[in-house]
Amino acid sequence: TVVRFGTLPEQAEYAVARIDAELKANGHTLHEVRKPDEAVSNVVVYCGTATDQTLQDMIQRSGAVLPEEAEGYTLIRKTDGDRRRLIVCGKDGPGLMYGLLDVACAIRTSASLQAAADRVRTGTFTPFLTDRAVSTYTMQRRLFEQRLHDPAYWDTLFDMLAESRINSYVIIFGYENGGFMAPVYPFFFDVEGFPEVRLNDITPQKQRANADALRRLIRQAHRRGIRVTLGIWDHIYRGGVQAGGITDSTAQPGAAAGHLVTGVTRENLAAYTKAALEKLLAEFPQIDGIQFRMHWESGLTRQETPGFWRDVFAKLHALKPKIRFDLRAKGLPDEVIDEAVRQELPFRIATKYWMEQMGMPFHPTHVNVQNQHDRRHGYADLLRYPKRYEMHWRLWNGGTTRMLSWGDPGYVRRFAESCLLYDGRSFEVNEMLATKMLGEPHEAEPFSLLQPEYRFYRYECERYWYFYRVWGRLSYDPTLPDDFARDEFVWRFGKAVGPHVMAGLHRASQVLPRIVAAAYNYRFFPTTRGWAEMMRFGDLPTYAAGTGTDIEQFEGYQAAAERLLAGESTTLRSPLQTSRWFEETADAIDEEVMAIRTRETSIPERARQELETVVCDLRVLAGLARYHAARMRAAVWYHIAKETKASQAKSQCVAEAERACRAWRSIVEAAEGIYADEVAFGVQRVGFPRNWREELAALEAELPALGELPAPQTMPVETFVRLRERMERDATPPRFHVACAEPKPATPGKDYIVSVRVSGDAPPAAVRLHYRHVTQFEDYEVIPMTAEGASGTYRATIPGAFIVPEWDTMYFVEVAAEDGAGGRFPDLETALPYVIVPTAR
Repeated sequence: TVVRFGTLPEQAEYAVARIDAELKANGHTLHEVRKPDEAVSNVVVYCGTATDQTLQDMIQRSGAVLPEEAEGYTLIRKTDGDRRRLIVCGKDGPGLMYGLLDVACAIRTSASLQAAADRVRTGTFTPFLTDRAVSTYTMQRRLFEQRLHDPAYWDTLFDMLAESRINSYVIIFGYENGGFMAPVYPFFFDVEGFPEVRLNDITPQKQRANADALRRLIRQAHRRGIRVTLGIWDHIYRGGVQAGGITDSTAQPGAAAGHLVTGVTRENLAAYTKAALEKLLAEFPQIDGIQFRMHWESGLTRQETPGFWRDVFAKLHALKPKIRFDLRAKGLPDEVIDEAVRQELPFRIATKYWMEQMGMPFHPTHVNVQNQHDRRHGYADLLRYPKRYEMHWRLWNGGTTRMLSWGDPGYVRRFAESCLLYDGRSFEVNEMLATKMLGEPHEAEPFSLLQPEYRFYRYECERYWYFYRVWGRLSYDPTLPDDFARDEFVWRFGKAVGPHVMAGLHRASQVLPRIVAAAYNYRFFPTTRGWAEMMRFGDLPTYAAGTGTDIEQFEGYQAAAERLLAGESTTLRSPLQTSRWFEETADAIDEEVMAIRTRETSIPERARQELETVVCDLRVLAGLARYHAARMRAAVWYHIAKETKASQAKSQCVAEAERACRAWRSIVEAAEGIYADEVAFGVQRVGFPRNWREELAALEAELPALGELPAPQTMPVETFVRLRERMERDATPPRFHVACAEPKPATPGKDYIVSVRVSGDAPPAAVRLHYRHVTQFEDYEVIPMTAEGASGTYRATIPGAFIVPEWDTMYFVEVAAEDGAGGRFPDLETALPYVIVPTAR
């Protein structure tokens, strides 16, 4: 029985309908009443918002606390023999919905209603991050239109997002896709006064249908407590980078191709955009935000950018829509930020968290030098005080996690913590399959991802339920345990198999971020150029040019080779240490796959298709880990061979390249017959493969060339043995532990003392403090830390002159043994690898 207190908001009505559906699916009937004494069931749910006095009294008599923050709720359980009473009180509609959806989920995964009531998590809950967003691209017209006009698709997707507590959905129009949606407005409507601007093949009837579909989508989202933001990334189409590598005639500016907009010119650009934005806000008054791309990749020239935005901001200031604006950070000049502040635009700045890929779950300790002094990615120099705007942390995982299963609670928990930087409370990730059909003709029929016998779903998005679950639930409540979804895995795969599927996914999901962070060549930065799931990342010379993408944590291949030849050690994570990490991770994944295979006869029949696809992904990710483990070693040996011309080094390089090739072959074998023969997630001519077999052929083809590396020298046996010994030590550096105290605020002009406690396998030979302001434009200052007796405590002083009101300060500690080997702390495996010291203001 559900007892309603007062009129329920639409989000709560939706959740009650979900409870009804789950009850019916399990052979039960829902009774709805408005008075507690009318409840007739053994399991009763009392629900309402915190504005209802009767519900307030029930909560307070139970000794619980009413929810006080938006989207918060309180859930109380009362037990009396076989009877269960659940009291669900929401601060608002979304908060009440979250509590009721927990009940619905428990009904789905439990053997009885009493068990479901016992399983629901009780307490008072409020969101850790307030804006938990998922974004999609409109990469290909046919695919987008199929989705746009299919309300059942949005019901399915938004059901998953609501249950996951994702509360924001961003639809991005225009992004390196040959000019489609550049700009977006004519796809939905014409603008009075600009008859020359049109989408080449659109009709008024089609425009109305498109607009009606978008309005329906917004209503479907709002019913589930999901806000909708429109991303307007292209303002005029001028080719170049906007084409995304698509070079045929259909992508040329001014072409008659049906997907292109014509009529927007340098002369009418600002006037048309202002009029179009006004009409957009009138046609879709229920939208919750607009995200603008600000720089030259949107079609604007550098010269016209400031004036264009001055005019647009003035128009928005006059309209005063009650929505939020996101300004993309790349190429965003200070004068445009100043103008947005002056025009009192309600805005925040959205930046790329870690390139256009998924790196580690923290802001890079040091970005690559190629973009250290611009705003291409990272927080750059944007976190200065006094504060004038909020930051929106946008993870471009769509370049990395495109189609393989992913779900790592530990990653999301740490990522959520990192979003608090600069008092942040919001983030955005790309949805799975976000770049599907990128680079394909806009009229082409979208491919099906899996072979027919493995499609256990109606829509492909359903395959990624756990991706959304970890991103939403752990960013709402990071205190959840890693196995928070254990019941769902057991329901799907059975008691014997489900926990191993979950554990395998947790471990396998660590592979792709580590590839991006440690094994990467920076040239594969863009979403439209790099793909860790399927790219081998070039021939070995190209791969071996990689430096990783946090250069204060990970060592590059050439630097490692030169250091090893010099007989030196490092406190960075060397390629050989990361190689060992990949091997150990692959072993752990394989153990879970073996456990699944030995128990799979017990799984429910309905789970067999899904299980096979997940196991396939686990095997692929284990293969990727083994591939990079071997290829990283090959890359180091490649540089050693180039430097020494030694035959032994060449032999080692070739042997590791062959191991990498065998690992890649295991990927091909794992995916064979499960994934489509060809999958399109990027432009093929710029390097995007259609399957793993293509990359295997390329790996095999380069082996003879490696065998021809010039190696006329023979390294002395003793020298070679010492080199191998150094490499083995490199893979297992000495272990240290550094305890860093919770930082106290620093006072401008006053010295700041950093004190840490160091312990480890042996006393450290050197402890150094690295510090800088919280701007990625700066390099770190490095000073020695001094031991205080034999206590293991080390201290260093940051000069008072360095502490200024404009910036907070950050530091990390480097610890080295006698031979120079060691590490940097806090340890990136378990924490943010630096300490942020706020400045007292």
